[in-house]
Amino acid sequence: MSLSLRYNIKQIIPKTIISFNPSSNLDDIQTLLEDKFNTFTDIDSYKNITDYIYRIIINSEFLCRGLNPEYILEALFRVDAVVVLSSSFMEILPNGNIFGFALLKFDEAENSVYIDAICSHVGIKGAGEILINEIEKIGRQILMESVHLISVKSAIPFYKKYGYKKTNKSCKDMCMMIKAIHPKSKSKSRSKSRSNSRSKNSRTKSKKSNSKSNSRTKKSNIPTKK
Repeated sequence: MSLSLRYNIKQIIPKTIISFNPSSNLDDIQTLLEDKFNTFTDIDSYKNITDYIYRIIINSEFLCRGLNPEYILEALFRVDAVVVLSSSFMEILPNGNIFGFALLKFDEAENSVYIDAICSHVGIKGAGEILINEIEKIGRQILMESVHLISVKSAIPFYKKYGYKKTNKSCKDMCMMIKAIHPKSKSKSRSKSRSNSRSKNSRTKSKKSNSKSNSRTKKSNIPTKK
């Protein structure tokens, strides 16, 4: 496919997938997201998705053009999650069904989402817009206050269009940009919600543990033949 030929993503049915790095240990955030998004938390899923992304980057110029593939590879090990915008129709794209992806870090102490890297397919019109909107939805779902990213000079106008502001107005390139997605006054509510999520996880684990314990107790009360 020629790079001059672009598909309009509005004519395609995209879906958002969130795959968590198994070392992230973010059970509360995973619980808050699992009802609204397709989430994966197992080691195999994360490895399969990240390996697939890396193969596309090094074998084509459709994703992350201009970014060092080794930087992306290193980032895949340190981020908390990979967000993938994709389609189930593999035949639409000659290099796979990924329209774009972002590497995210979640800072619960600062109630912020940090975008380590974000790439959209150059042959898909509107992919970047949908991807940034999906990241903001994720942030709101887990009750974060803001989204942070570092933008190259050429992308600054794009992020400004969607409400991002430079933290240093005199910056020209590689600028930190931020967008508020929740009022700060709701921080107590956020903490309470994530605390409830952690309690839910604890209760679920406790029930499983008690169930196993009761099962062992019943077995021990069964008379044995002598």
